[in-house]
Amino acid sequence: MNRFLKKLRAPVASVRDFFAEQKWALARAAAYAGIVVIFYIVFLWFLFPYHELVTKLSADIKTRTGMDLTVQDAHGAFPLGLNLSGVVLTDRIGTQEVPILEVRTVRIAPGILSLLRGWVSLNVSAQLYNGRIRIDAESNRKNFALAGVIKDIDIGRYSLIKSSYGLNMQGILTAKLDMQGPLNDVTKDSGKGLITMKQAHLNSSRIFGIFELPAINFGDINLPLFIKDGRLSFQNATQTSTDISSKLEGSILLLNPISNSILNLRLRFNPSSTVEQQIKKAIPFFNLNRDTLGYFNVPITGSVGMPNFQ
Repeated sequence: MNRFLKKLRAPVASVRDFFAEQKWALARAAAYAGIVVIFYIVFLWFLFPYHELVTKLSADIKTRTGMDLTVQDAHGAFPLGLNLSGVVLTDRIGTQEVPILEVRTVRIAPGILSLLRGWVSLNVSAQLYNGRIRIDAESNRKNFALAGVIKDIDIGRYSLIKSSYGLNMQGILTAKLDMQGPLNDVTKDSGKGLITMKQAHLNSSRIFGIFELPAINFGDINLPLFIKDGRLSFQNATQTSTDISSKLEGSILLLNPISNSILNLRLRFNPSSTVEQQIKKAIPFFNLNRDTLGYFNVPITGSVGMPNFQ
C-alpha cells in the first residue's frame, strides 16, 4: 500500500504544480465559460423566438394532416429543446371543429448529432388523460421512421369518443407503434403495432344521438395492427367478456387529412342473450342474422370522419 502511495505522489504533485502555475489562465477560461453559459441561458429563455417556432410547427401540421394546432404556452427546455403546455389538436369532422387531442404538457428535444448529419431527430414526451406518450422520430430529406409508446391513457377523459360518436367509454389504453416510409407519400408507409385496453366498459350511451345503447362490459381488448403500402389492417383483433365477444377485420386506407381515410372494416360480435335483447330493444330495426359461428356481422364503411354502419 505504501509503495502504491509513493507512486501517486509524483503525478499528484505535478497536477498541483500545474494548477498553481496556470491558476490565472484557468480562472479566465472559467470566466469565459461562465459568460457563454449566461448568454446561452439568456438566449434560450428570453430571446429565442418560440412563438415563431410554434407557428411554423402548426403550419407544417396543417399542411401534412389538415389539422389545427394551438398552444397555450411555449418556453425552452434545458439544455436544448422546447416545452409546451395546453396543446390542443383539432380537426374538422363534418361541419364541426372537434378536438382530436388535448395534451397537458409536451417536451420536444432534438437529437444534436442527427442535426450534424443533416437529419432531423426528435424525442417527444407528453402527459395527457392521466397517462403519457413517448415518441422517437427521425427523418432525412426523403424518409422518416417513428417509434411510439402510449401508457395508461384514461379513455374516459378522451372527449372525442363521446362528442363525435356518443359513446361513454371507460378503460385504460396502452399501445406501441413502429412505422416508417417516405415523407411525402402516405401510400407507401409500413409498420406494425399493438393497441390494448384494460377494463373496457361502455356506460349507457346514446350513439350518434339516436340509439340508446345499454351498459356493456368488454373486459380486455387487443388490437394488433399492421401498416403496408399506406393501408392499416387489423389481424386477430379480439375482445372477450361475459357480456359480449367480438372481432374486428378489414383495413383503413390512410389519407390526408386523417378524417378522410377510407374505412373497409367488418365488426363481428356475439352478445349474451341479455345484452342481445337490450340491443334489440334500443334499436328497433336491429334485424341482423347470426353467421354459422354465432356472430352478428356489421360492415363499417365511409370515412374516419363520417363512418357508415350498414
